[in-house]
Amino acid sequence: MNFEVIKTYTLAILVGISLILSYSLWSYHSSDRTTLQEDDALLGEDVITYDGEIESMRSLIKPNLIIFDKYDNYFGFSSPSQRYSLYEEMKSWVLYNFRESEANGPPNEGEQIEIIFPVELPMEIIPSLFTVNNEESVFIPENLDFERLYITFRNDHSLTFNFLSTDHRKIIKADVNNAQKYEILKNYMTTLEGLEEYSLVENTLKPIYLPIESVDMQIFKYTAVALEPEILKNTLFKDTSQVKTNVSEDGEIWFVDGQRTMQVYKDKINMEYNNLQEPVKNPMSAFELLDASITNINSYKGWTQDYYLESLDLAENKIRFQMSHRGYPIHHYGGLSTIEQVWLDHELIEHRQPLYRENAPSIIGTVELPSGKDVLYHLNNNNAYRLSEIQDIQVGYRLSYQNTSQYTIELNPAWFIKINDNWEQLYLNDELLRKGVN
Repeated sequence: MNFEVIKTYTLAILVGISLILSYSLWSYHSSDRTTLQEDDALLGEDVITYDGEIESMRSLIKPNLIIFDKYDNYFGFSSPSQRYSLYEEMKSWVLYNFRESEANGPPNEGEQIEIIFPVELPMEIIPSLFTVNNEESVFIPENLDFERLYITFRNDHSLTFNFLSTDHRKIIKADVNNAQKYEILKNYMTTLEGLEEYSLVENTLKPIYLPIESVDMQIFKYTAVALEPEILKNTLFKDTSQVKTNVSEDGEIWFVDGQRTMQVYKDKINMEYNNLQEPVKNPMSAFELLDASITNINSYKGWTQDYYLESLDLAENKIRFQMSHRGYPIHHYGGLSTIEQVWLDHELIEHRQPLYRENAPSIIGTVELPSGKDVLYHLNNNNAYRLSEIQDIQVGYRLSYQNTSQYTIELNPAWFIKINDNWEQLYLNDELLRKGVN
C-alpha cells in the first residue's frame, strides 16, 4: 500500500471522528436547552400568580376583640396590632388535657379573658388554630361550634381555655400548664398596660363591647396597582384554549367558555366569575369549605393584601374574606374589599375579588370618631335600628376611589354596624361624625 492510499484512509477516519464529535456536541446543547426551558417554566411562576402570600386557617382566622373582664369591668387593646400580637403568641401555647363538660352560659370567674371571633367555627378546627399536645389522641366533637373563647386563671398558676358552644350548653376545655404564660395575661389584667376601657352593650343579639372614649384614627390614601385578569382566567377555567374574550362597549371584559363566565368590570379593578353548570348539591362542612377556598386562592397566590375570615354561610356554602388595613376592616359595597366564593360539592361556582394591590399608603389627615357611648346613645334614640337585631358594631375604614389617570384609593375611618349578616356604615349627626378632621 502506497503512501497516498494510507493518507486517504487516515483523512477519512479523521472526518468520521469529527462528524461523531460534532453530533455529540449538537446533542449535548439540545439536551441543555430542554433543561433550560424546564427551568424557565419553574422560574416563571410569578408570571402565572399574583405573588401574594400563602395563607392558612391559622393565619386567616383572627379575633375581632380580646376583652379583659375584671369583675365586670371591661378592657380591650387600644390598637389592633397589640391584639394580634398577643393572639399570635397564644397560638404557640401548648394545650393539654382536652375534655368536654356541660355549661350554662359563659364562665363567671371574676377575672377572665374573652376572645371573640367574627364567625361561628367548628370545634374540630381548634388544632388548626392552636398548638395541641398529642393531637392525634385528642377527641373533639364534630357537631359543636364556637364563636367565643374564655381564658380563666387557675390557683396553680396555669390557664384554662374554655371553648363555649354557640348554644351555651357545652364547653370544650384545655389547659396551658405554664406559669410564664399565666403571668403574661395576669400582668395585663393587673397593669392594664396598652388597654382602654370598654362598655358592654345590653340587649343586642350577641354581647357587644364598645370603647368608652373617642377613637383617634388616621385617613390613608394610596395608588392602586391593577392586577392582570388573565392570571385568574388561567386559574378558573379548566381549558383556556376554549375561552373566548369579548370587550363590551363600556369597557367590560368577558371571558366565556360556554359553561363558565368571568366578568372584569369596566374599571378593571374587580371581577366576578360564575360556573353556570348545576352541580350535585352535596353539603360541605365548615372545615371543608374553609380548606377548599383557602387552597384555591393559594393556588394563584391571591392574598395580595391583608385579609381575614369574615363570614361562613353553610346553607349557601358561601365564604367571605375581608380586607383590612393595620388591623381595621375595610368596607366597600362594590366588591373592592372582599374575596367571596360559593362552593357546591367541592366545585367552585362563584368567585368575586378585587384586582388591585396597595401601593405606598400615605397619611393625609386624622379623625376623632365618636365614642362608644355616643354610638350607643344614637342607637337608643334612633328608630332605624333595633338593638335585638344588631350582631356587631366596630370601627373600620370606608373605601372610596377615583379612576383618573391612575386608581386613587382613600380609606376614611367610620363606625360600622352588622345586621342580617351585612355591614353598613353607621351615620351619626354631623357633630359626632367627623369631629377633629384635619
